[in-house]
Amino acid sequence: MRSESSMSKPHQKLIKLAKKAELCVSRKEAQKLIKKAEKAHAKLAN
Repeated sequence: MRSESSMSKPHQKLIKLAKKAELCVSRKEAQKLIKKAEKAHAKLAN
């Protein structure tokens, strides 16, 4: 796998959000993480 420094910023953000999602316990927090992940994913698609 590539090192974090060689990845694009949106990709790094998705990885960070995935790590947070693993520890997420509340529905409200999960919804925020999903919204942020969708935004980062949209930037990757462009």
